[in-house]
Amino acid sequence: MHDARTPELRHRYVNALLTALTLDEVSDAFMSVGSRLISSDVHGLYQFGADGRRVVSALISDRQHFVDDYEQYGRADDPVLDFAVREKRPIDSSRAVAAEIWASSGAHAAIAVDGYLHSLEAPLLVAGSVFGTVNFARSPKRSPFSDEDLVTARFATEQLALAMERALRFELTGHRTSMLEYALDRIAQPVIVTDLESRVLFRNRAARDLPSPTTSRSAHLLNESIAEAMDSFRTLGKRVHTSSARSGDAGEQVITRSFRLSEPHDAAVTLVFNAGTERPSTLPAWNVLTRREQEIVELVARGLSTEQIAESAFITENTVKQHLKRIFAKVDVHNRAELVQKVWAHGEARHDG
Repeated sequence: MHDARTPELRHRYVNALLTALTLDEVSDAFMSVGSRLISSDVHGLYQFGADGRRVVSALISDRQHFVDDYEQYGRADDPVLDFAVREKRPIDSSRAVAAEIWASSGAHAAIAVDGYLHSLEAPLLVAGSVFGTVNFARSPKRSPFSDEDLVTARFATEQLALAMERALRFELTGHRTSMLEYALDRIAQPVIVTDLESRVLFRNRAARDLPSPTTSRSAHLLNESIAEAMDSFRTLGKRVHTSSARSGDAGEQVITRSFRLSEPHDAAVTLVFNAGTERPSTLPAWNVLTRREQEIVELVARGLSTEQIAESAFITENTVKQHLKRIFAKVDVHNRAELVQKVWAHGEARHDG
């Protein structure tokens, strides 16, 4: 007869857990391989809810009649389960309580429906809390579970709990990634994530809707701007890079702002403020503004903050604020929002003079 506790089977069990990514895969690894570590007539794996006792998932080796009975009246009166959860270690029915207490319990009555007598339960401790249990049962014809069985149960559950914790982190990361992608797709502004070699890792919906570089000069300018930013990150150690590129013939313009992500991520996020043949409409009377004020207005219309304008125009933030006060007075607006509305409400081309 095959010895279920051989080192080879333990090795197979650990390997099966290491290759499992999701909770379902981890559970399958236990049910198909790990359960063989302890000889039994029936075995199961329970996962609890946040309260530590409510069952949210149950896997049983074969469909047993006692399962419904156990959930109806056995779980609430299971001294083996109570001991395992309270002491946070494996235990069997011959050790948890006196024989007469076990014989009169609801759990004993439930498993007896299918002719089982001996019960072994071991808690799954994930991040210090009871996440579930593994359960084994034997018929009266077989001997009670041994000390060696309890030692093996501890090994099996410790390995299973570690794999479940990894799977939970994996699934949580996937959920957060999906949520982040969904949120970024709701942003009207194009957002592009690349590695430092300019290879695209992610585009939000607005960025995916941009023209192809083969059909649009602005898309080509965008790729060049990103490549320039990544080069400055790699070779100059910069963390932020702003670029404004314009084609000489069609008047297309692309303004980008790239941010290098913190270590150890060799990646960057690029925000695209303008891409295409459309240019921000300009004020109806550019001649009332100086060249520098006209430049400030264009940067405001592109959505840049005071700090970003200062960096782009190579002036201090206080100087930007002073320019804005004079601009507001000259064009009869009270704040940035009114200025932007006025800019986009007129379609006259800018005339430098």
